[in-house]
Amino acid sequence: MATGQRWHLAHPQHMLLKTQYDSTSRHSCDICCDKLSGLIGYRCNACDFDIHEECADYFKETISFFAHPWHTLTASTIPDGTIKWSCDICRESCPAGTLVYRCTQCGFDVHPMCTLFPQTFRSPLHPQHDLNMVPSWGGCSSCQEDLPVWHYHCGICAYKLHIECATSDAAPSGSGSSHGAVDDQNAAVARESRRHRAAKFLVNTVSVAGNLASVFSAFQG
Repeated sequence: MATGQRWHLAHPQHMLLKTQYDSTSRHSCDICCDKLSGLIGYRCNACDFDIHEECADYFKETISFFAHPWHTLTASTIPDGTIKWSCDICRESCPAGTLVYRCTQCGFDVHPMCTLFPQTFRSPLHPQHDLNMVPSWGGCSSCQEDLPVWHYHCGICAYKLHIECATSDAAPSGSGSSHGAVDDQNAAVARESRRHRAAKFLVNTVSVAGNLASVFSAFQG
């Protein structure tokens, strides 16, 4: 076990103990929600709260974010007992006890990881034009599944992609049709695959401070 303590905005009620997690640890980070096995982080034993060292150093108390330009977003912890709380960018769950960036005036919430995606970039799946992250509806031009509100869009070609599909370097296999439990399971696998592609994109493309890329690399595994 590493030594040292620190205060962190994600868990202000207690000091966190610097911890070396062993390779079999099942703990996950309450900021990025990924595994801590084999890595150094900070832990509150009383509350079963854990964060990567890199996440603790990188994410700040307040940020500006292009998807909600009207107000500053403040780091907030999802309250215990919350039944349904989701990220307004990816629409995935925000589990109780984890960190989100929130606008209290508008009820806008976003995962810390989702704040790292760029507003505009050029995808290998649509290299002829820049893609912009926009809010609208429709289906993904790559995997054919329904899109969440926010996704990448080419205004010239009306080409639309999931954030995760846009950050891939190859089109996913399979279709977006749904036929009961088997296809529900396939859809879950597809979402997990997109999650890994998005993490790979963050490692390879997004410029971040310190060693946060090591967390994203582990996020792919």
